[in-house]
Amino acid sequence: MKPVSEYQKVTGDLFVWQDYNPGCKTDCTSTAVRTPDGFVLIDPIRLEEQAISRMVGDDKVAGVLLTNGNHVRDSLSEKKRLDVPIYAPEGAGGEVPADHWIKDGEILFQVFQAIGLPGGGPGETAYLAPGVLVVGDALIHLDGLSILPDKYCGNARMLQESLHVLSSLDFEVVCFAHGLPIVEQAREKIALAVGPTA
Repeated sequence: MKPVSEYQKVTGDLFVWQDYNPGCKTDCTSTAVRTPDGFVLIDPIRLEEQAISRMVGDDKVAGVLLTNGNHVRDSLSEKKRLDVPIYAPEGAGGEVPADHWIKDGEILFQVFQAIGLPGGGPGETAYLAPGVLVVGDALIHLDGLSILPDKYCGNARMLQESLHVLSSLDFEVVCFAHGLPIVEQAREKIALAVGPTA
């Protein structure tokens, strides 16, 4: 895939960009959040040099954050280009080139809380920052909002159960690894997609 030339500013500290990946035959979306430690790139596909310079400005990039073991994407090239560490959830898999393994509940970059979502992809984890929830494969926002199809889940029933925790969280915007953000009634839409607790 060629580097992406454009990104979208969602809020003052939140940015997304995406491109079609012929390898997995779907749109792949990346998120960047400005934190007190600097920008954090989540599940990054490569941005053009000029684009990342515009986005970051006088700030710096503090790290790369993965939502699961299937989302290494361009993390290694971004690690090398920006000289930053890669953070990945425990359970993401031994082939993931992580510098730091994330535990469920851990606080990262002073703002992100790691929220394990067992049953999805390897190490599936969402990240909650003030007002923003970032999810990997557990929820997909392509042609509507849906849960990861069963055939891609480690345990579809377990994922369905673990997703219920999201309805209790406080956020206004949801960003995805596949699909553009939801910026209106995000909590309500997530709750509807996840369904009632058993």
